[in-house]
Amino acid sequence: MKKLFILLVFATAAISSCKKVRPELGEPPSQQDAAFVATPSDSNANIIELTANNQNLVCRWDFGNGMKGEGPNVSGIYPYAGTYTITLTVFNKGGSRSSTQQVVIAQTDLTLLDNPFYNKLTGGANGPGYKTWVIDSVLSGHFGVGPDPESPLGATPEWWAAGANEKPGCGLYNDKYVFHLNAFKFDMITNGDVYVHNSLAASFPGSFQNLGDFTAPYADQMDKSWNLVEGPENTITLSNGAFIGFYSGVNTYRILELTDSTMYLQYGHHAGGLNWYLKLKTE
Repeated sequence: MKKLFILLVFATAAISSCKKVRPELGEPPSQQDAAFVATPSDSNANIIELTANNQNLVCRWDFGNGMKGEGPNVSGIYPYAGTYTITLTVFNKGGSRSSTQQVVIAQTDLTLLDNPFYNKLTGGANGPGYKTWVIDSVLSGHFGVGPDPESPLGATPEWWAAGANEKPGCGLYNDKYVFHLNAFKFDMITNGDVYVHNSLAASFPGSFQNLGDFTAPYADQMDKSWNLVEGPENTITLSNGAFIGFYSGVNTYRILELTDSTMYLQYGHHAGGLNWYLKLKTE
């Protein structure tokens, strides 16, 4: 009986020692941490200067006009009159917290839309107000892949680059991407199918293998939105469900080059390790 008791004590101690110790995550942000100040700019009442109360947290903004931002101090640009709800979400290791404020823009100011990126993507306020882009399939290197992080060669598809029309009939070359200036609307016209990475095929019912990856049925994604963030790296982010070109599981694209008729994009991979490249042209 004594031996049995000792064994039970030992077994209990062994089980206790195997219990996982959960790391202390800390307290989530408070509502005060998520507070912010919204102030019209001295230069233009349609530009709202936004300042987070806690400057030490990760801050992500939804300006309520289809655009987003990140950082403790940002500016929301509102070309059109109306009432907008601004949302700030702050993050720390313990979680997140959000707060909202409404701002009223009294007058429309279309001069705020005179941005070089806006003009090239959409044709600008003085143009039709939208522009349709397609993959430049006849151009060698219109689609490719390289390492992430980049090698000393820089932003280039050093591992593989498609030759002219190398991926016909896979659902890649007949897609159209329409950038609208009004409300920063985005339309993805798929013509019924898209081309997706093989690791994502299970997320697309009815997909089938085609030229190395998978073609998948996919409906048009209309009335989505696009968001441009200017900085050291200029990026476009599309709202959920919309993407450009070959789908790798992400919807943020770094602009490597943009003219009135051509666009060169780099984007990542849902599992990391890869950078994909796309060259587009206006329709």
